[in-house]
Amino acid sequence: MATPKKLPSGKWNVTVFSHMENGKRKYVSFTAPTKTEANRLAAEFQSNKTDSSQPMNLTIGQAADKYLQSKSNVLSPSTYRSYKCNRNNLKPIENIKLGSITSYDIQDFINEFSKTHKSKTVRNLYGLLSATLGMFMDKNFKITLPQKGVVERHIPTDNDVKNLLDNASPHLKVAIALAGIGTLRRSEICALKYKDVYPETNEIYVHAAYVKGADGWVYKKLTKKDSSTRRIELPKNVIELIGEGNPEDFIYPYKPTNLTDTFKTLRDHLELECRFHDLRHYAASILHAIGVPDQYIMEKGGWSSDHVLKTIYRNSLSDKSSEFNMKANKYFDTKLDLSNNEKKDTN
Repeated sequence: MATPKKLPSGKWNVTVFSHMENGKRKYVSFTAPTKTEANRLAAEFQSNKTDSSQPMNLTIGQAADKYLQSKSNVLSPSTYRSYKCNRNNLKPIENIKLGSITSYDIQDFINEFSKTHKSKTVRNLYGLLSATLGMFMDKNFKITLPQKGVVERHIPTDNDVKNLLDNASPHLKVAIALAGIGTLRRSEICALKYKDVYPETNEIYVHAAYVKGADGWVYKKLTKKDSSTRRIELPKNVIELIGEGNPEDFIYPYKPTNLTDTFKTLRDHLELECRFHDLRHYAASILHAIGVPDQYIMEKGGWSSDHVLKTIYRNSLSDKSSEFNMKANKYFDTKLDLSNNEKKDTN
């Protein structure tokens, strides 16, 4: 490091090398009231410069900030928002350097965080941490995450959906039909425009989503997944219910939070338990119940795998379950004679 020089003003100045630019050496100058302070500023600058040039010298916090900055325009708005929110949750380990972080450090951190947070929140936080570590390190950490919580779904019955449709306002009625018949997600319904409706074929084109980003709700010209971009053929009466409008206008002209709140008000008024998203599961369950192949259901609903579908089927419709149980019991009662016929047990 260069030796500090005393200026005519009485202050001390030190100049240190910063970097090479176009083949020329660039320097940074520090001035302070005392020689000691000038040396401290120069030493701090050199330390930070070393940290930024050597990934293993970065702290977890610095690495996470760099990761978020580099991904700000490529991650989905909702994922980026989730990661930004989770950045503060890394504080307990943010000062540990990448070169010294161990599986034990991470596991201990995850274990403590799990005491006060749900499984999904823990997994989202680890998603940010593992993505950050993966960007700067070629090392596998052996970490155990909490088991996924069991989601209790209240899939509405035919009567529930009819009741909702009969009592909904015009815009909400369209949204309920699109979810409960068309399998659309809330984000897809709010992004659907009149130009995406094709009355001549009774189809809608799902290719956009309204998602919550770091600065609020964002209209995104992409769906949640590639498999979610799709054309859906709907009953003619649903297309007629949607009606006509300016091609660029939204069919449901409100944000997703409004849709959730409006639906919740109606649901509570009708004393039902289902969420708006459960209407989508209702549609999938009905299609499955009437014998539609899973591959078609996945295509219509924009699911990339049958994992969610199988979970939905395990929480099958109560009224359909009763109907199928009656059919099954009637079959066995007819085909299998279980009467005693006054035969004695010879055992």
